[in-house]
Amino acid sequence: MEKIIDKIIEKMKNSDSLSADEEIVRYGLDIMITKFIFTVSIAVVGLLMKSFFEGVVFTAAYSLVRQYGGGSHAKTRIGCYIRSMLTFAAALVIINSVGYLPILTVPLSVLTVASVVYIFFAAPIDSENKRLDSDEIRVYGRKARIMASAMLVVSVILLLLKFNIFAFSAMTGIIVSAFLMVVGQIENYRSGENKL
Repeated sequence: MEKIIDKIIEKMKNSDSLSADEEIVRYGLDIMITKFIFTVSIAVVGLLMKSFFEGVVFTAAYSLVRQYGGGSHAKTRIGCYIRSMLTFAAALVIINSVGYLPILTVPLSVLTVASVVYIFFAAPIDSENKRLDSDEIRVYGRKARIMASAMLVVSVILLLLKFNIFAFSAMTGIIVSAFLMVVGQIENYRSGENKL
């Protein structure tokens, strides 16, 4: 990744198009390339698992809640990538399993409601990589509650409209976000940062 960014920066310097601080541009390129790699990878995994649209709905729900709910994060970029892809693939397996076995709708629904309740009381969970100050905790917590509630409402509407597989995708996004918050809370407890 660094080599790619170095080449882009070098080309920008040679063409006199590097008008901003190099470190800011480097940071922006890093984020853009990382997001591009994640997006392409998620699309490929979704297509390979024949669950592209389910993956899109899951990713939207998961990202909206996770962004403010926080929780466990991998320590390295490679670790983050591997964990994210495994989580995404596992989520698609769960979504499709519920689609094939409608009896699993009840436990998935119960887990979703429990996850939203947990998010209401626990969000946000900071991590070693991203400690939050008191203002961030207040703002992120409120936004996490709003996003979790919104995704729950979307899930119910999708169920009522008989778009069950997409409802399961949104529900799984909420559950996975809450699960990573629980893992983050346990990690913080073990490191002595926070109490459970």
